[in-house]
Amino acid sequence: MAKGFLTLISFFTRIPVGRKIEYKEENFLKALNLYSLLGAVIGFLLVIVYLIFNNTYINLLRGLILTLSYIAITGGIHLDGTADTSDGIFSGRTGERIFEIMSDSHTGTFGVLSLIIVVLSQFVLFSYVDIYSCFMMPIVGRSCVVFACRNKKYAKKEKGMGTLFIESIDSKILLTNIFILFFFAILMPDRLTIIVSCFAALMVSYFISCKIEDKIGGMTGDTCGLVLEVSQVVFMVLILFLKG
Repeated sequence: MAKGFLTLISFFTRIPVGRKIEYKEENFLKALNLYSLLGAVIGFLLVIVYLIFNNTYINLLRGLILTLSYIAITGGIHLDGTADTSDGIFSGRTGERIFEIMSDSHTGTFGVLSLIIVVLSQFVLFSYVDIYSCFMMPIVGRSCVVFACRNKKYAKKEKGMGTLFIESIDSKILLTNIFILFFFAILMPDRLTIIVSCFAALMVSYFISCKIEDKIGGMTGDTCGLVLEVSQVVFMVLILFLKG
């Protein structure tokens, strides 16, 4: 499982883990139980950035640096999925044409708009959330992806890495990841606000995944990226709203 977790880190982040990480499907599947823990690794790095720039008198500067840091850590992989999904889902097309648009290397209008909305939202929200919410945000996003993929099939005809991820989410993997999420949530000082925001983000992610399933018949790697980014924004918005 440890090797599988390092594989997750190498696949979904730009964190250097060495060149000797060998992909094995068995290890990858075992490591899916720790997918939310990957968010904790990312959150820890964001906390370091937060502490370094916490003394600045300009909150927006800290928000900008945190946003850039998050994109650098993840390599923007989920933002890419967000843009591709938005282009396909909102294109007004149906059937295989949606997948063709999502696979197109060119980013369309809806893709650009979705990137602007998500990145701008992160910038503003990172400027005002506390350090605990900053740590929890990537854990919430990855937990929401697992929650959204439960009982979903891979939508595309051709199989890929997304197939293995999406169709391998069983009850054990789901419960383990949700346990990790709420374990960290309970440790936070303002645990009630965190827990309520986590629960709401999970519900929103499932709602989005159901709408996507109605549209294209399932989930893909790109749609997982959309669910992750949107759920993270929802989580931080709710944190600020509930704290007043």
